[in-house]
This record gives sequence, C-alpha cells and structure tokens, in this order.
Amino acid sequence: MGNLITYKIVDDVNGQLKAAGRIACNFWNRFIQPASSIVIRLGTFTEFGNTIARAYEPSKWRRVVYGRIEFNTNYMEKYSDFDIAGVVVHEIGHTIGFGFGKWYSLIIKETGRFTDKAITELPSLADMHVETHYGIGTTLVHWDEEFHGNELMTGIRDEVMDVLPVTIDIQSLLGNKIIEHLQEETPLLRLLEEAKKVEFIRQKQAKALDLDYFVTTPIWEEKYDFGRYKKPLI
Repeated sequence: MGNLITYKIVDDVNGQLKAAGRIACNFWNRFIQPASSIVIRLGTFTEFGNTIARAYEPSKWRRVVYGRIEFNTNYMEKYSDFDIAGVVVHEIGHTIGFGFGKWYSLIIKETGRFTDKAITELPSLADMHVETHYGIGTTLVHWDEEFHGNELMTGIRDEVMDVLPVTIDIQSLLGNKIIEHLQEETPLLRLLEEAKKVEFIRQKQAKALDLDYFVTTPIWEEKYDFGRYKKPLI
C-alpha cells in the first residue's frame, strides 16, 4: 500500500494531541506518499514563559523517519485542535523534506532562490523565495515571510494561513510521490476541516511500524506566543 505518515501519542491533555495528530497526518497522507514511512511522536512539557511548542530534528531507523513535537501544557487550552494541527502539519513539512537532504541541492544559499535545474523541473519555483535573514531556526528552511506572507511553510505563524500549490508540488523534487495536487492557493483551515472528516483505514499498516522507537535529537524549532493573534515564530 506504500509508505504513510502516522503518529504516536506519548502523553496528552484532554485528547487534544490525538485529535490534532490525526488531522495533520490525514492532511499530508492526502497529498503525498513519503519516501519513507514517518512516525511523529506527540507529547507535552510544562514550563512558564512564552514557548508553546517545540519540535526536534528527525531521526531515521529501519527505513522509518521519526519526528518529535512537544506542546506546553500551560498553553494547550488556549488553542483549538485545528491550531495545534496546523503546527503539526508545518513540522511534518520539515520531516518530509523542507530544510533537509535534497532541499539544499535545489536552492542557492546566498540568494534564497532556486537553481535553474530545479526551476526547469518545477517552473513555479521561479516565483519562490527561501528565507535567508531571520536567524537560526528559520534561515534557509522556510519560504520567505516577506514574499509569501501567511503561507504554511514560512517561518512565522499567522492567525490565518494558506497553502500554495508549490508547497505540495515541490515534494516530488524532495523524493516523495505526489498523490494529489493542490489546484490553487487554499486556506489551511479549510484543508484541515476536510482532513478531519477523513476516515483512516490503514491502521493495520500503521501498527506494523515500530511506534515506540525513540532517540534524543536536538531541538529544531520552537514556537512562541507573543499574544494570541500576533505572529509567533515556528
């Protein structure tokens, strides 16, 4: 049946991470078949301050890629399942190739533009800019906020986010198989609402993966809350 993206709940608050993980995995499983199956570990941490979530660098074992995302329990009640799912969708985007591996062969690091070869393979990349100047954690691994505003894979989280077709289409250059193309720029919330309605029917295949594998890796991104409707970094 091919590779898939699934999740493992380490700990949760009122089932929020379970709901968000299901939505986020349904989102990506709709559009792509990843080069390797992916398990996203979802858990919590508790601390004061403005960090609401943190994601860790992926690891790989026995042809399965493992991602890890933790949410601050002090903030979870302020966010809906869709808010949390949006964070998970973004982080899965990194796990499947944004900012890793083949990504760096596609871009010109000095300018944040794409190589001629990449543009020949995917012409829509001619209009895209990769972020080059916001600092560690965002540089070279996101679309540039100044050019692409509220797109899902920019390094800044907006109150309302959209998904560009190129965010799906570039997956073919990152080694993943596209199952469905996105036809136009689409509100992320609409796509998450559609993903929530999907009945996952690959439970047997998901359970066959080693969901319990774990290795410590460095933090990749942290998401901050500077006010409910401002722009926290992710």
